[in-house]
Amino acid sequence: MKKMITAVLGGVLLTAATAHAEHKLLVTEVLDKSQVEAQAQFEYSHASGDVKGALESGKIFTNTTESIYSLGLGLGHGLEVSASMPYVFSERVKVQVDGLEPEYEKRDGFGDFALQAKYRLLGGEEQPVTVVAGLGLKFDTAGNDDAGTGTTDVSPFIAASTNLGDHNTPYAIYRATIRNHGEQDTHTISLGLEKELNHTVTLDAKIDANFNTSTSNLTANEEFNFELASYIQMAHNLYLLPSVSYVIATDQKEKNLDIRLESMDGYRAGLSLYYLF
Repeated sequence: MKKMITAVLGGVLLTAATAHAEHKLLVTEVLDKSQVEAQAQFEYSHASGDVKGALESGKIFTNTTESIYSLGLGLGHGLEVSASMPYVFSERVKVQVDGLEPEYEKRDGFGDFALQAKYRLLGGEEQPVTVVAGLGLKFDTAGNDDAGTGTTDVSPFIAASTNLGDHNTPYAIYRATIRNHGEQDTHTISLGLEKELNHTVTLDAKIDANFNTSTSNLTANEEFNFELASYIQMAHNLYLLPSVSYVIATDQKEKNLDIRLESMDGYRAGLSLYYLF
C-alpha cells in the first residue's frame, strides 16, 4: 500500500534594476558557450485523497517541503549540460482508515543526482521558431534512509517555442520518463505561454498532462498540473521565481490488494532564486 501511495502522491505533489538583464529560463533557450546558470528552488506541497478497499475506506494526506539545486553550463554550438540534486526537508504521509489507528510514513534527506543535456536543433534567439531536444538521466544515488525514488530514470524530451510578437512566446514539451525495477513510466505533454510584461516581470502559465503506465501492481492513471509562475528581476541577471499550482490525479488501483485511491488533488507553492553568470 505504501508503494501505491508513493506512486500517486509523487506526481500530485522560482528592487528591480533599470538595465534589461538576461536569463535563459524558457525551456527552448540554450546557454551560450561558457555561460553558467545556477538555481535554488524551494517548494511546499500538500495533497489528499480517498482510500477505498473491499471492506475499508479512509483518507490519505501528504505534506512535503523540499528543494532542488541545479547548475548549468553552455558548451557552445547550441549545446548545454546541467546537473541537479534535490533535498527533502520533510515528507510526511498519513493514512487514516476508518475505525483504525492512523499509519504514518516519513522520509527526508538527499534525493537522487541527475544530469541533463540539451541541444538546439532549430532557431535561436530572435528567431520565429526554436526547437530543442535533450536527454535526462537520474541515477539511483540516494541511500535507503534518504529521499530517493529507488529507480534509475532515462528521460528523452523535445520542446518547441514560437515568438508571436508583443513578448508572447507559447511553447510545447514532450518528455518520456522510463524507470527500471518495474515501476511506472510517465509520458508528459506540457503546453505553456511566457509573457514578458516589462523588463523586470515575466509571467509563465503552463499545463502538464502526465500519463502513467500500468505495472504488475498498479493500474495506469493520469495527473494534471496547472501552474502559474513569474520571473521577477531583483538585480542584473538575478531573478526571483514564485510559483503556485493545482494538481489533480485520476483514480488508481493496487491490483494485488484491491485498494483504490480516488479524488486525489492538492497544491504546490514554490520560490526559486536564479542567477546567470
